[in-house]
Amino acid sequence: MRRPWLAIFLAFAVAASGAAACAPAADSAPSTVQDRDGGEIGTEGGPPESGEAGPTPDAGTTDAPSGDAGGPSGDILGTLASGACGVVKAQLTQATPSLENNLLVFVASETYDRASLSPGGQVLFDTPNAGGSSGESEVMSYEVLRYCEGATLLHTETQIAYQPPDATGANSITDLEVEIGGKKVGVSVTRVYKPASQPLTDPDVKALLEKKLEGVNRSSERVLPVDKWVKQILHVFSVNKAATDAVARVWPTIDLAIRADTIVLVTQTTGGGFVYCNPDPALGSECP
Repeated sequence: MRRPWLAIFLAFAVAASGAAACAPAADSAPSTVQDRDGGEIGTEGGPPESGEAGPTPDAGTTDAPSGDAGGPSGDILGTLASGACGVVKAQLTQATPSLENNLLVFVASETYDRASLSPGGQVLFDTPNAGGSSGESEVMSYEVLRYCEGATLLHTETQIAYQPPDATGANSITDLEVEIGGKKVGVSVTRVYKPASQPLTDPDVKALLEKKLEGVNRSSERVLPVDKWVKQILHVFSVNKAATDAVARVWPTIDLAIRADTIVLVTQTTGGGFVYCNPDPALGSECP
């Protein structure tokens, strides 16, 4: 079920240990943050890097853009209950890094299926992931940006054009390209999650963020002019408040050159175990 924006106050706290252990995906090492993103930001020998044939992006479709004043428009799977919404558009022209947070709540009456998504979300839903098993987080990243920022989908990750690989750095790619306020924006997606039996430490989170931010910088170097974006968003899904707080603690300690001008958007989930675990639990529940 797709639910409209609700201006509500959540009278509960998301417990740090609220997510029970989930069987890690095959590409996750149990001793590290369970990012499960594989080749999202890319590894050598990744997917094709020219705009090859694929599902048609939804630029100009019926995905409703937000108004000039920003803020939510249309509806979204789940309820974006609090936090940043409509602020990214104003940050696209800033040369400094930024960190934003919001909260996305799912309930048991909702389902994650194609019919519950926007046209752009349906394109991503239908698109095989180029590496790893992170399709749900990429779809929900787009849905949040469409709802809050009026984003429209330009390219999926294998449709973005890059320079050929060379010896100067990693063969890094970005998960999707959207248009926000008439500007091209790259979006890379990751998740902060560990089973309850494994402690989530600040060094774990810092290593993940540094890896992803370095990938963002490298893919920005490699993208060809035809797809050149003005800026990138690193969209981080966090499984609970403890994970969100860890990101807030370690982000300022990362070298400024690595943070560059990237917008880090942290979306904390409640009842969103399907974003992190495989097989997907029902909406409204955490990892089994």
